[in-house]
Amino acid sequence: MTKILVPPAKLGVMGSGQLGRMFAQEAIRMGYQVSVYSPERNSPASLVGAFETVAPYEDENSLQTFLKSIDALTFEFENIPGAELNLISEYSKKNSLPVFPSPECIRIAQHRIREKTLFSKLGLPTVPFYPITNKAEATKAGETSKFPAVLKTSSFGYDGKGQTKFKTKEEFRAWVGSLGQEPLDLILEEWYEFDKEGSVILARDQKGNILCYSPSENIHKNHILDLTIHPGNFSDSIRKQMTESAKTLAEGIDYVGVFGLEFFIKGDKIVLNEFAPRPHNSGHFSQNGANISQFQLQLRCLTGLPFPSEISSQTSSMKNILGQDYLPDSALWAKYLADERYTLHLYGKSDPRQDRKMGHWNYVGNGAEKAF
Repeated sequence: MTKILVPPAKLGVMGSGQLGRMFAQEAIRMGYQVSVYSPERNSPASLVGAFETVAPYEDENSLQTFLKSIDALTFEFENIPGAELNLISEYSKKNSLPVFPSPECIRIAQHRIREKTLFSKLGLPTVPFYPITNKAEATKAGETSKFPAVLKTSSFGYDGKGQTKFKTKEEFRAWVGSLGQEPLDLILEEWYEFDKEGSVILARDQKGNILCYSPSENIHKNHILDLTIHPGNFSDSIRKQMTESAKTLAEGIDYVGVFGLEFFIKGDKIVLNEFAPRPHNSGHFSQNGANISQFQLQLRCLTGLPFPSEISSQTSSMKNILGQDYLPDSALWAKYLADERYTLHLYGKSDPRQDRKMGHWNYVGNGAEKAF
């Protein structure tokens, strides 16, 4: 039976970055207390009123103390070490602490081999892939795979980090020849020539009710999301395939919470790329372009508050602000700020480094695909 948590219940978040910040803003606005756990001091989440526990994820004593202090736990960051996910799972079962999504769902999403294997098990289309845990598997993958192909770390990779593209079989053979006998944790994925990239933001509550935003189209630059256009310019068939795939995944792993599921689209076919077990960068448009934001849905999944009867959204777009684009005094920013169709969301980060996500713009209205 769903336990409904009402304010001022204390909600915990693993991670304290921009997603934790935006979740905290929603929760604090409604009267909840929010505590975040991460190694980062003066984090984006703390700057909007979240209490900080500053400790390494591997510090089990600090983690135990944190869990004792909260009434429910969610995640804004999936790269939590396995031992600590086990600790959270055991604590949750022993003390009836609501944890959504479950540590097992986090475990699947944080490891590409587990993720792609799950997609295949559920009958969801994905690119051909080859697990590589030793040199023998690397050799076999090189002989079996079509090229070009992309070699990725199985875990702890994002925004294109930990990826190497091999154009030919010979290039990959040369790499395999440089290996020793050390254990590996890699995956080789065949390159997929897509026409478009897209994503679906899904929310599933504790009773199994599901809400999905209409699929969005995503444009990346240097492996980092640059622009999201909502809704995406897809055929009815593609939209249905994307949405049904997201529902199949959510029900297949008994997911509770919000996730973002990314796709490659070519012609009338889709291929699943990866899923993020948390609110997703491509769902930020919902803060201004929908009747309910993805962060409000995350809050409702965690606390047991009811969903709205449906999601409605307007034509909108989202533009990431990276460190090199952080230009508060520019004429462009002044132009956007003078136009009520644009809304600025900054994350409270002080160091605008190259490719660091500093914030985003949302635009709502006609012409969203040309707003940035």
